[in-house]
Amino acid sequence: MAFWSGEKLAQHLPSLITPYISSNIDCASYKLSVGEQAFVTSEQLESTEPAAKLVTVLGTAPDNMLRIAPGQFAFILTLENIKVPINALALISMRAKYKFQGLINVSGFHVDPGWDGKLLFSIYNAGPQAVVVEKGEAMFLIVYSDLDRDSNEIYRGGSQGQNSIKPDLLTKLTSQTFSPQVLKRQLDQVHEKLSNLQLRMGITASVATAIGIVLGIIVAGFALLPSWTGVVIARTLDSAGYEIRQKPDAKETSEKNPLLYSPRTQNSVEKKSSTESSSYGREL
Repeated sequence: MAFWSGEKLAQHLPSLITPYISSNIDCASYKLSVGEQAFVTSEQLESTEPAAKLVTVLGTAPDNMLRIAPGQFAFILTLENIKVPINALALISMRAKYKFQGLINVSGFHVDPGWDGKLLFSIYNAGPQAVVVEKGEAMFLIVYSDLDRDSNEIYRGGSQGQNSIKPDLLTKLTSQTFSPQVLKRQLDQVHEKLSNLQLRMGITASVATAIGIVLGIIVAGFALLPSWTGVVIARTLDSAGYEIRQKPDAKETSEKNPLLYSPRTQNSVEKKSSTESSSYGREL
């Protein structure tokens, strides 16, 4: 099994690759280009509109570019039609500069003997940034290798003569694709909501504490109000020449001294008379 050299590629590829460009030979490989059709998954929900486009048709500028977002898959059809002889096998890959941007070829890595048609590459963007490719851009590589004989086991599958992206390939990829970037964005949104909720709960707790303190002060004020009122009344009466005496028990007073128990003696507040004072002076 020997790989074809650049010279052998130049000799045989004009009849195997259409369109063929001699400058696309790169050492022992040939550069394949982005074709007219592509499909890219989306992080958005599936559209239910009948006219919603699934396959992107790349035309002339400015409609000749394709954007592959981080965490998304893409199908890219080659511009060239490829043939593989029955005595050869082809290996395919993506050029290094696209791999360095985070793109990974997740499709097959070889082309069977007897293949005739365009190649469909399946790509995943594992990088942090979107990658933009252009129609006609040399993105892929193909390498031919000889078999030890002409093979009867050649490709006879349903993709023979492939020149477009078939609908059955898109069935499971038209809904929302949850990439790591999408999940991170959703986690950030949840974290932001939790932070806002904690802030509101903190404000509510502070307001409740302040209300509790104010209510405590009000309750304490009402509790102290009767004694404070009594003090004020006592001082007012004292300044006016009155004195406060404890009201004697009516029953005990009448038993001990009937003369002292009279309606007049029931007054708890008596005014100091000048007569009592002068009487007290004569006794002295």
